[in-house]
Amino acid sequence: MADHQKYQNGDTDLDALFAEARQARPDLPDRLMSTITAAAAEEQARWSAPAPARRRSPLGVLLAALGGWPAVGGLVAASCTGLWIGVAGPEAVFTAPGVSALAATPTVSSEYAAYETFDLATVMAEDMQ
Repeated sequence: MADHQKYQNGDTDLDALFAEARQARPDLPDRLMSTITAAAAEEQARWSAPAPARRRSPLGVLLAALGGWPAVGGLVAASCTGLWIGVAGPEAVFTAPGVSALAATPTVSSEYAAYETFDLATVMAEDMQ
């Protein structure tokens, strides 16, 4: 069994020492106290009240919420690309300049043609038969 009483008495002695240390406050020299007080007053003078916040326009608030001009530029570029792919179709992506090397598609056999074009109605019709 552990001897808890022994450790409790040691803690009370230590608590008494801490209480005595809290009561005895060291005296600071007057010169040191005046230097600290002067430095604190100087620092407080530098920290004046902040200027009132400038009211932003709704466009400025939206711009800040999106992350600033670099983020909005990326958003515009992605939106234009998505619109182009949506209007022109995915096949138009492979006809774009510089992407023609990726446009080579393998030939598809007739039995997998429905699966390659993702025609869900054809696939479902084959499964129902």
